[in-house]
Amino acid sequence: MKVYDLTGAIESGMWGYGDPFPPVRIEPIATIEKDGFSSHSFQMHSLAGTYVENGNHLLAGTESIDQVPVDRFIKTAWVAQLSEKEALEPVSAEELEAAVGDKIKPGDALLVSTGWDKNWNKPGYVENNPFFLPEAMDWVVEKKISILGTDLTHIQDPRDDDGSLLRNLYMNDGLLIAPVVNLRKVDGIGPFTLVALPLLIPGVNSTPCRVVLMDSFNANS
Repeated sequence: MKVYDLTGAIESGMWGYGDPFPPVRIEPIATIEKDGFSSHSFQMHSLAGTYVENGNHLLAGTESIDQVPVDRFIKTAWVAQLSEKEALEPVSAEELEAAVGDKIKPGDALLVSTGWDKNWNKPGYVENNPFFLPEAMDWVVEKKISILGTDLTHIQDPRDDDGSLLRNLYMNDGLLIAPVVNLRKVDGIGPFTLVALPLLIPGVNSTPCRVVLMDSFNANS
C-alpha cells in the first residue's frame, strides 16, 4: 500500500497568520543528560501548520470539532492536479471540473493541488496565496464534497477575505483541511483514502492534524 504524508511540519519560527495568532514555539523542557528523560513544550494555536477546521470557526451555535463523528475525517478522496499557480492567481470552477468532475461523488473529499506548497515558510507564502473564485466554491458545494483540502493558506483572495467562501462550504456541512503539502508527489487522481484526524480538544473549531492519503479501501462505505 502506498501512503503519502500531506502534513506540513510544525516548528518554531514557522509561517503564521499574524495577530491574533501567537508565534509557534517548540522548546525542550527536559533532557536525558539533565533529567533522565526528554520532553518538550508546545506553544501553538489551532491554525498552526496543517489543520482541519469545521463550520464552528465562522458559524455561531454550531458543533465544535470534537463533536464531529470521527468517521467524517476518513473519506474516499480525489486529487485535482491544477496547473502551477503563481502569486494571487485564481482557481476556477472550470479547472476543478476538468481535473476530477466526472469522477468525484457526493460525500467524497477533494484535494486541490496548485504547487503553492513550494513556498512553505518563504516570504509571501500567506500574503500572496492563490485563491478560489466564488464560482469554484460554488462548484465544490454543488458536488456535495465532504472535505475540501488544499495547499493554500487562504481559500479566498487574501487581499479581501471576508470569510464568505468558507461560510458557503460550512453552511453546506463541509470540512476544510489546509494547507497541505506534497500533493504534487501523488501518483494519479484517485480514488484514495484520506485520513485527517483532529486532536481531541473539547470546545475548539480547528486543530493541527496529521494528514495521510493512501490507496483506497472505500472509506465512504
